[in-house]
Amino acid sequence: MSFSYLLFDGNCRLCTEGSRRILRFARPGTVELLDFQQPGVLRRFPGLTHDECMREIKLVDAEGRVFGGLEAIVAVLATRRLLGAWAYLYYIPGLRRLFDLAYAWVARNRYRFMGRTECSSEACALHKSS
Repeated sequence: MSFSYLLFDGNCRLCTEGSRRILRFARPGTVELLDFQQPGVLRRFPGLTHDECMREIKLVDAEGRVFGGLEAIVAVLATRRLLGAWAYLYYIPGLRRLFDLAYAWVARNRYRFMGRTECSSEACALHKSS
């Protein structure tokens, strides 16, 4: 069984709650949640930058492939056979583009929807003007 890491913005309430919900749909023992805002987390994934992770949730699979945004969520859901079948609707031409646009809009405005968690770093100021 392969193991993946789901990197989320721990300074964002929507991201924190959403990633926990997504994890409940994953096959047990296949995905670990990691708050990329925590010291040292991104050093484990040298191909990822803070800016990339601020744009969208990231999934790094056992082979080192990186999935971002809604595709990362689809990959987590695909760890379960029945959910995976539904999740692959994402790959229908046209739907993917629509879903990705919706995801990107939500991601850009995520701090407006549910606010921030308690945070003392400069990362919290990043989306202040959004």
